[in-house]
Amino acid sequence: MVDLPVRKTLPDGFLSCRADELQSLLGGACLIHLRGRTQQAVVVSILLHGNEVSGLTVVQNLLQQSTTLPRDLLIFVGNTRAAAAGLRRLDGQPDYNRIWAGGELKEHAIAQQVLDYAASCNPIAAVDIHNNTGRNPLYACINHVDRRFLRLARSFSDTIVFFSEPHQIFANNMARYCPAVTLECGQPGDRLGIERALHTLEYCLHREISDVANEDIDKVTLFHTVARMIVPPDSRIAFGHTENADFVFPEGFDAWNFQPLPVGSHFGMALSADKRLCVRNDAGRDITGDYFSLENGVMKTRKIFSPTMLTLDERVMLQDCVGYIMERYPHDGTH
Repeated sequence: MVDLPVRKTLPDGFLSCRADELQSLLGGACLIHLRGRTQQAVVVSILLHGNEVSGLTVVQNLLQQSTTLPRDLLIFVGNTRAAAAGLRRLDGQPDYNRIWAGGELKEHAIAQQVLDYAASCNPIAAVDIHNNTGRNPLYACINHVDRRFLRLARSFSDTIVFFSEPHQIFANNMARYCPAVTLECGQPGDRLGIERALHTLEYCLHREISDVANEDIDKVTLFHTVARMIVPPDSRIAFGHTENADFVFPEGFDAWNFQPLPVGSHFGMALSADKRLCVRNDAGRDITGDYFSLENGVMKTRKIFSPTMLTLDERVMLQDCVGYIMERYPHDGTH
């Protein structure tokens, strides 16, 4: 059994350290439980991906300016080993944002202890802070479409993405206990993303999330992710040129994130007979033919859709995915 450290005070140096120093400072993943005036906990998760460092800056800024917390603050500091190397995750590690629905690894045991401890702390909200490797607008992700989740998400951005898969993420499993949201804060160090995430944490600490007027959420732009685009994990990927590559995507194609792609758009090239881009829906079914045609190695779109999380980072593509396919999602905020 893995015993997850729970610290009741901030470690010396935490408020000024860099993400790549946390492994030395903490010795690994840990929980930090800071007491507030009321024992309703705001749960925040940072560094589930080691190269997504804005969450640490947000928490540091919050604690540097707040001498007394209105509510308990529970901070989970995730993949410090990957952070020390400046990577999303190390080879051989699971994705720390895919360990929250059970499993046999030590990381699954750590995740369950976090969930159990957080559930015992009367949580009022859970916030998971991430960065993107590609260019995206600031947006929030939710796994349940009701007014509490929408209002929490809107405290960060009017652009909101609803998704049900992957279901093993932190926010989805915290949603059993309280409204939960994933904040996508742009690329690491993006100042506006940091400021907006700080605003969301302050909102959680000071306001009643259930006290929401429907008109506050009527104007959000809500998307629904319907599928995930993946390539084989041993693929060779290039951008803008074709030398020694299985897949070639346009240079700067992360600029397409959240933009509707017309039918017939040139999405890239598949140059190896044994490797193909695969589109899988939430049920895991291959629906590639619904979205793409392949003509002489050229991948073209067959219907209008908006991608998200397109990245120019080959390692992230192979460890996670090329990106997601989204559609607009109707809502009235009354659930």
